[in-house]
Amino acid sequence: MQRTRTAAFVLALGFVVTACQSDTIGDPVEEPRAGLGGMGIVPPSSGSPTELLGPEFFPCHPGKGDASYTKYGVGRMRRGGLEREELEPDHIVIDGHGVNFHGRDRVDDGGTIEMEMDEDYFGPSVLKGPAGATVTIELENEGVRQHNFSVRGQGIDLTCGVRARDEVEVVFPRSGLLAFTCKFGDRSGMRGALVVEG
Repeated sequence: MQRTRTAAFVLALGFVVTACQSDTIGDPVEEPRAGLGGMGIVPPSSGSPTELLGPEFFPCHPGKGDASYTKYGVGRMRRGGLEREELEPDHIVIDGHGVNFHGRDRVDDGGTIEMEMDEDYFGPSVLKGPAGATVTIELENEGVRQHNFSVRGQGIDLTCGVRARDEVEVVFPRSGLLAFTCKFGDRSGMRGALVVEG
């Protein structure tokens, strides 16, 4: 029985080697977008190793209006943050929702401020400014999954993948506060607010 299996294996191996060495097949056909590892990644023309990783940052793109893509994994590595995580111990409550607090900053009308997007928080989480002020927020995703920046009533819905950076203009409300959220992690405390100085 063992000899039969060994003989069958050697015979099959011989057919494979013969087929691979045959000259009748011709030159290999170059498939479009075969690229590196057959994944459609075309190597850079210069061959520089740093170009293989792509640019340092990618642009964000308009959100699709919902959070309806498939999650995977468990715990903090799940895709999209659709499964609720516990709030951080030093969280705050804004407009009835828990917010993982990562600082506050002040911005003037026409000003620009950098905002970090990371796992389940925005930093700074609270922006203070004058009523009706228009400010530019420079978003940068420093997390290991995609995040989103949405402001209801202003038509802002920007999704930033890993290593993504972009900017968006927002307008402070006339009074009170205006919340912003990540639609993938809002239930886990990824929220913040524009607060009018009183």
